[in-house]
Amino acid sequence: MKAFFQEIAKAVRDFKFYKDVKDFQISKSMKYIFLLIFLITLVLTVRYSYDVRRGLDIAVDWAKINLPVIEIQNGVASVDVKQPYRVEEEGFTLIIDTTGEVTSLDGYDKGILLMKNKLVYKEGDVKTETYDLSNVAALRIDENFMNVLSKNITWILFPFMLIGMFLYFCVARFLQIFIFSIISLAASSITNVKLRYKQLFNIGVYAITPSAILGGLLALFGIQLPLFGLLFAGLYIAYLIMAIMACKETPSTADIKSDTKGDVSP
Repeated sequence: MKAFFQEIAKAVRDFKFYKDVKDFQISKSMKYIFLLIFLITLVLTVRYSYDVRRGLDIAVDWAKINLPVIEIQNGVASVDVKQPYRVEEEGFTLIIDTTGEVTSLDGYDKGILLMKNKLVYKEGDVKTETYDLSNVAALRIDENFMNVLSKNITWILFPFMLIGMFLYFCVARFLQIFIFSIISLAASSITNVKLRYKQLFNIGVYAITPSAILGGLLALFGIQLPLFGLLFAGLYIAYLIMAIMACKETPSTADIKSDTKGDVSP
């Protein structure tokens, strides 16, 4: 792993490193990009898991005060509380009504509606989802349930978050590498640096390192930059061009002397 972190450092700060990169085996470049993506994914998964756990702790404290005991048996919900039961907080509304009096969240921006055999979730005007409770054989939502959920949900979600984000980042990064290889081809032609596509691919893999790390750091600290896509692309293009230019062969002193001797005027 020490060699891997050394390669990350060189890819960011040493353009001469790309003279070696262009001649790497494709398998070596693929191993590098997969490890880089996995490292960023792992760090972000830990970060988001912490956020989920913190959010659930808040939800548990809220539920202890506001949520009555809910029983679901064979897809039918029952609640021992006067209905419709409403709780509103910071623009979010929870409604429990198994009597059929309330059947939608019309008039509410965000909220959850629990009916006798359905659960409706609304998030703004463009997203409303309805879930059938018929597949729920037996469930009791109370303080004990919320405590157990809070303690275990992080470990349940962690592998799904890790795998999901890893696959997403892999697809995104390889699409970017292939798309920006067009710019690599153009830069190679304009700067008169003769490189094969395999060599340009290797350079593209390593040159994406600064942009990928920047994106990971912004996500880690929850920083949102306007026009980040342009910043990402600009940084990637700059590294591609500089890396390709660094691969340009310069004539040796011996070659220069040889050319000078050969150019003798009559």
